[in-house]
Amino acid sequence: MEYLIDNDYMNDLKQIKETIKQNQNKAMVVVNSAMIMTYYEIGTIINKRKTWGSKYIERLSNDLKEYGKGYSRDNLYRMSQFASIFSDNEIMEQPVPQIPWSTLIEIIHKSKTHKEMLWYINQTHKYGWSRSQVLQKFKEQAYERSLIETETSTPIKNNNQIKDVFKDTYVFEFLNKNNPKTEKELTNSIIDNVVKFIQEVGKDFAFVGKEYKLIVPGGDSFYIDILMYHLELRCFVVIEIKNRKFKPQDLGQLLFYVKAINNLKRKQFDNETIGLVLCKDSNSFVAKNTLDSINANIGISKYKIFEELPSYLEKRLNEEKK
Repeated sequence: MEYLIDNDYMNDLKQIKETIKQNQNKAMVVVNSAMIMTYYEIGTIINKRKTWGSKYIERLSNDLKEYGKGYSRDNLYRMSQFASIFSDNEIMEQPVPQIPWSTLIEIIHKSKTHKEMLWYINQTHKYGWSRSQVLQKFKEQAYERSLIETETSTPIKNNNQIKDVFKDTYVFEFLNKNNPKTEKELTNSIIDNVVKFIQEVGKDFAFVGKEYKLIVPGGDSFYIDILMYHLELRCFVVIEIKNRKFKPQDLGQLLFYVKAINNLKRKQFDNETIGLVLCKDSNSFVAKNTLDSINANIGISKYKIFEELPSYLEKRLNEEKK
């Protein structure tokens, strides 16, 4: 019996070494994908020998030292877990091989469900999140926030291209319950933390200006709280800040700015300007009915400070279940 186990072990070791060598050749073209697939294949081999206990992995680790630190005892355990979580179809259909190993491990360990894990994998691939950004997204409960229907932040539905530009709720970790007290202070805080702000609103946003001065024919001047540009949609984005609950009249001001930017700043290669009211809170009924009366690409979103997030999410998710 011991001879048979030893013989099987040597066959496993040979198969693992061949897998590593084959994928090392592929790694010249797709380094990360080759490594992830190597780890998956090794994990699959290890999982066939679960009844052999921990000494099997320890022996493997020792016999794979020549291939570097990536085949340590701890990492072999991670490969085993990795292979047990994903099916062959998921590996092929999901962007799993495109996610860095250290980031993938964080997602696996921190996700409470398989669905949540796949959500983070797809979002990481879509937005190019780094490991530190993924950890921040878990901290900000990004998945839980995605479960809330975007009732108030969906722009006019006949424009599918910008349907997913705005989120229902943004969370700004750089704000606290004591600051800011005014809309000007809020705008200044956003600009002082513009990198974190852009990370939250989306990677395709580029900052154009704060209190952007708009001079209209006749000489009157107006000041847009924040003007941005969306690189993928190729359009200006007007953001108006309100440190209070949304009011229907807020859209009148925003609509004017959107139309003015269209007429005065938009170039031939730019698409129609879109607008966002970023407010402290909103009534879904009021927001929906106000948006329905506007023939423009405009959305309404809420912002929250980090301390408010848990209670806010609990309240909204309970509302969704009713």
